[in-house]
Formats: sequence, C-alpha cells, structure tokens
Amino acid sequence: MDRFISLILFLALLSPLSYAGEPQRDKGISVHALPKRVADISDQPWGFQVSYAAYLKPEPGQPVLQSLNDVLEYINKQDQSVIENGLWVVTTHPSSYSESEIELQNKVKAELPKNNIPLFWVRGSQLKNGFKRY
Repeated sequence: MDRFISLILFLALLSPLSYAGEPQRDKGISVHALPKRVADISDQPWGFQVSYAAYLKPEPGQPVLQSLNDVLEYINKQDQSVIENGLWVVTTHPSSYSESEIELQNKVKAELPKNNIPLFWVRGSQLKNGFKRY
C-alpha cells in the first residue's frame, strides 16, 4: 500500500513538470507573415508582424521583422520564458509571397531550431488543424 501511495504522489508531482515544458502560444511570440504585395496595397510594412502581448518587451510601435537578423534580435531580447515558448507564425496562401519572402521564411524555419528556439508554423486557413513544429 505504501508503494501505491508513493507512486501516486510521484506521478502527481511529475505530471505538472512535464506539462510545464510544452511551449504555449499565449506565452510566446505570435506573428503574422504579411506579404509585401498586400502590405503595399494597405500601406503597411511587409514581414512578420508581431502581435502585441503585455509580457513582451515594450516597443515604440508594432514590430515588423523583415530579415532573419530582425527575427533573431527580437526573440533574443525577450525574457527567457518567452523564448522558451517560441515563435508562432501564421501565414497566408504560399502564392501570396515573393521568392525573397519564401526564402526568408525558409531561413527562419532552418535557423530557429538550430538555436533551440521552438518554432511553430501554420497557414491561416489550416489553423483548425494546429501548428506544425520545426
């Protein structure tokens, strides 16, 4: 009986620890990849538009990340808890992006995992199916 109680206590203590390690979108950095041709029409900057969250470092305006260096700098200036929850990217139809924008997206997909930064990606129309982790 003592072993059974010990096992229950062990599992009860272990369960929250394993769950706490899973990245959560509402604690990470959420961005929308706005295509340049759409941005030009709406007179906005193209790129990864960061969605505001109170736990992110304050910025004078909405951050828009247009290079791999921009992405890495923005992520690395956040608190470690934000970095551990990763970058969550929502895109639109792939044909909306130019070759250079697709190249940037591919660089981000390749580089963030190398830097142990969780990366999650989804096309907006596929949100119901969930994000893909890189």
